[in-house]
Amino acid sequence: MSYTVLARRYRSKTFDEVVGQQQIAHTLAKAIETDRVAHAYLFCGARGTGKTSTARILAKCLNCLEKKAPTTKPCNKCDSCLAIARGEDIDVIEIDAASNTGVDNVRDIISNAQFRPARARFKVYIIDEVHMLSKNAFNALLKILEEPPSHVKFILATTEPEKVLATILSRCQRYDFRDIATKEIAGHLADICKQEKIPAETDALMLVAKSAAGSMRDGLSLLERLLSAGESKLTVQVVEQLIGLPKSQEIFDLADAMGRGDVRQTLERASVMLAAGMSADALVSALGEHLRNLLVIRTCGADSGLIEVAAAGLVELKKQADQFDSIALTQDIPILEELRRQLRQGYGGRPLLDATLVRLALAEQFASIGDLMGRLDNGAGPVGAAAPAQKKNFDAPVSGEALRGELPGSATQVRSYDPPPPRTPAIAFAPVKPILASVPPASRDAQPAPASIARPVNSRPMAPAASEPPARLTPELTAEVEKDPLVRAVIAELDGRVIKVD
Repeated sequence: MSYTVLARRYRSKTFDEVVGQQQIAHTLAKAIETDRVAHAYLFCGARGTGKTSTARILAKCLNCLEKKAPTTKPCNKCDSCLAIARGEDIDVIEIDAASNTGVDNVRDIISNAQFRPARARFKVYIIDEVHMLSKNAFNALLKILEEPPSHVKFILATTEPEKVLATILSRCQRYDFRDIATKEIAGHLADICKQEKIPAETDALMLVAKSAAGSMRDGLSLLERLLSAGESKLTVQVVEQLIGLPKSQEIFDLADAMGRGDVRQTLERASVMLAAGMSADALVSALGEHLRNLLVIRTCGADSGLIEVAAAGLVELKKQADQFDSIALTQDIPILEELRRQLRQGYGGRPLLDATLVRLALAEQFASIGDLMGRLDNGAGPVGAAAPAQKKNFDAPVSGEALRGELPGSATQVRSYDPPPPRTPAIAFAPVKPILASVPPASRDAQPAPASIARPVNSRPMAPAASEPPARLTPELTAEVEKDPLVRAVIAELDGRVIKVD
């Protein structure tokens, strides 16, 4: 007999064997026990999360020939169960909507559905990737999907439910299949390795599970690839080498150089990894995962179950987390994800990667607008002067009673207003993040606002209490607020524009 891949050989056969979707399996089993099986189901979820496997299990439960009625425990031995498992049963018709998108294909389903099943209790239609049907095909399916013959059941599966017509959604019981947890995938892979008599390290299987990104089928395919290499034992080193993952120690050292602010070491370590054949996308992805673990340690503690690393390296990881600020990490991770998106689209390449790594390494030297204004209030000298290297405190109060000095790179003097002005424009700059700056009132008779000025906190501005409703932004109002030297200086320095006036 020909070889059968792991993803097919170890496909779940009963509801009890379903991994990661226990709640859905339990609900469907209860529906069978109470004779409340719906005529149409919609299974939604990412690839490899068990949609088709669950549909086949449900079909076997309904049509098992060894039982006199629908059951929650099919025998998996009768002709019907075996044929359904292979996708070859005459009464369980699996249709790929990606290659059968037209209205004529749906008309064939409608005409054939009128005939009773050849040997089973129900005729079951499993339509995979149903979102690929054309609009006319969807409309043709509506009537029979709402009132099918008593012997017909529909199970629709899709990875993109937002593309399915609302009229179709309203006629189905919808079940959302979640991404399978990394630890659940790793546990299932360990069971398979045990059955295959292949020794494997727990940490190695955890790496494979993480690479699967929530898809059990992807995890099994990666494991198949590793077993095909003929290694006598699956170790972390073997997995990293064969799958092309960056070595954990190299990523740790790269993050350590970033945490110390050592630009030279950061670029050199990244260069060594790239020279060894590592793709920029894989490097950025691994670094993002590493910073995510540091963020979890900083916010939830080292004993959190959210951390996806080997227990042996947790102590060193905790020490490294002390080098990073949690708020800075919340900014670093999105920056890496944006870099990854740009690299995949072919933008920037190596220069953009190096520039981003330098930016992350020098994160402590970037001052926020609130820090700059606070230093002006405290008489700390010119804004452009270098500040001592220290962790940024984003919660430190910033006084807005007097703004003195100059913004960096601008010759415009920042004036002090007493009383504070009532209007505050929001200014967007690249990357577009609004900041707030006080603007003088249109006249001295205007009602003053509270004596405070908002500052960015974690990239989100805290709006001051407004003494009057927001004004509709017009060209005249924009021109009025841009007369203020502070607003002009901020716009010039940050390449911004006024987007709102309160």
